[in-house]
Amino acid sequence: MLVLDPGGQNDPLRGILKVTSIALLKTCQYETLSYVWGTGTEMHDILIHNERNERVINFTSNLYEALIRLRLPDKSRTIWADQICIDQENSSERSHQVQFMNQLYKGAAHVLEWLGSDIEGNAHSAFKFIIELDQMFDDTNKSIEFHIAYTKELGTQQREAWVHLYRLMKLEWFNRGWIVQEIGTKAPATLIWGEAEIDWLVLCRVCKKLQNYYHFRSQFRIRTDEVRYLSQRFVKRATRSDQENRSNFIYELHRARRLNFSDQRDRVFAWLGHFSLHESNEQLKTLVADYKKTVAETYTDVAIKALSGEKSTTDGSALIALAAVQHTGLTVGNQSRRENTAAVVRAEKLPSWAPDWRTFQSFMLAEPASPHRAHANSLSRLQVIDHSNLLQIYGLEVDTVQSCSRPLGAREFHTKGNSGGLEPTMMHIWRDVCGQDRFNLKATYVNGESSIFACMQTLGDGCVQIARRSGVQYNHVPKSVWLEHEALYLNEALTGFDAVDADLRELAEKAGKEHEEEQWSRSANGATENRVFARTRKGYYVLGPGVLELGDIVCVLFGGKMPFCLRPNGDGDRFLLVGECYMHGLMDGEAMRMAVRQETVEKLFEIS
Repeated sequence: MLVLDPGGQNDPLRGILKVTSIALLKTCQYETLSYVWGTGTEMHDILIHNERNERVINFTSNLYEALIRLRLPDKSRTIWADQICIDQENSSERSHQVQFMNQLYKGAAHVLEWLGSDIEGNAHSAFKFIIELDQMFDDTNKSIEFHIAYTKELGTQQREAWVHLYRLMKLEWFNRGWIVQEIGTKAPATLIWGEAEIDWLVLCRVCKKLQNYYHFRSQFRIRTDEVRYLSQRFVKRATRSDQENRSNFIYELHRARRLNFSDQRDRVFAWLGHFSLHESNEQLKTLVADYKKTVAETYTDVAIKALSGEKSTTDGSALIALAAVQHTGLTVGNQSRRENTAAVVRAEKLPSWAPDWRTFQSFMLAEPASPHRAHANSLSRLQVIDHSNLLQIYGLEVDTVQSCSRPLGAREFHTKGNSGGLEPTMMHIWRDVCGQDRFNLKATYVNGESSIFACMQTLGDGCVQIARRSGVQYNHVPKSVWLEHEALYLNEALTGFDAVDADLRELAEKAGKEHEEEQWSRSANGATENRVFARTRKGYYVLGPGVLELGDIVCVLFGGKMPFCLRPNGDGDRFLLVGECYMHGLMDGEAMRMAVRQETVEKLFEIS
């Protein structure tokens, strides 16, 4: 622990380092500091004057500014700050100390969240605005007025009123990877931006209220999701809906992909104190921080332990490590038509079936809370050949990709009506991939359902997120309800294009009286970002990874709740893992029943 000496604004930093046992943390009064390291181009120092000697420790400007701001004028202050309290040049010490980070932050009397100096003078206005919002949401009448203003009257609202909140959430601190652990406990915490301060819980309450205003947040670029994600992430929740995803270690690694880490191995090591690891399989529980390992060795080790230790589960989570694979480029022989060469070079030592936690493309379709069960109740059957990192896994080959849409971007399905005369994405998919013209219920899909229903279900991941947001059991909702949501969206999105027939328009009119317009678009926007819509040779619709190409095969691997796309590797019978996918008509064990009818046969896939 650093015991920081008292001092004035211009006095040099001085203090002592006190060794404390982890077992005795509960008896100590200390605060922990959460901050962004910075670039390290300008270094500062503190004089450590223990009884027997004196020495100087160097650290970055942002930590210096934080300590100057937090130092008390008349008494010492005990603070834990990683640059000072851990020997950053000693990999063995770093590996040892990182195991205790959760205990350290959980036991703190206070967490000091240093956002940086308030150079542009935004802090006081931002915090004042947040406090006013918190008070407004506590007033029933004002809350009703706000709801009307930012739903029905959203088009008349001015962005300027929210600029301070936008600037606050743009600060680098909110994207720093380690803060998930640093503020993820129940320890009280305070945001400190320059001279201004605010209780962290006040911001969390406001963001929770704003979460219900999807179109407002999208239009004004208010990032409430990040704050809600960070809040008490290391605390086990009581309710099943909140807990199911958080209790899976691999899902937590995936969820943190958008955060920034200076050492990419910390994308794994920062989560070693999370409760999900203690609820994982016996092999994952053996994970320890080892800064002598390379990034590729660290990530591959996680994948092997996750896959090899989950052979007895039937809930579909056995292959979640494969579902977490998200390539930005994938090469077989010549370069792929959508290859990011730099990303391939960076990941060249990783097998295609091991997730690269440095890249994020899309949210995970096979999240633990998902009700999909493409595998029925099958157990995974696999092994990893250690010397070659070859994954051998059993499953069923179903079909081959015949046509693909263009790669889909963010908020492709957000715009309603005719936006500047541009053709809606739905028309491109329906015409160019599905081979259809008019939007109606007449065309029939391979399983006997209407083709438009199959198409919309594929784009919206089966509407599972609508059920989750509504708090209802997915399997208890009739398919007709999902079709109503989809018809409502089509009628709005294709206004002015004379493309929707009377049967869907009539259904949309009925749906408008019962459902909110944006429900399907919200689900589709989440599911389709950086993915492609495809059709197979047999006519199945697929929502697959952004690197999906013609000729890739779709299969169901035993133990996995989502189907997977594989690519022949040009090396005998081996494949590369392209990624998880949604394939309409194959999400509830249909492939297993096809095998019983001998319409497909069990196969050993070797994935390199």
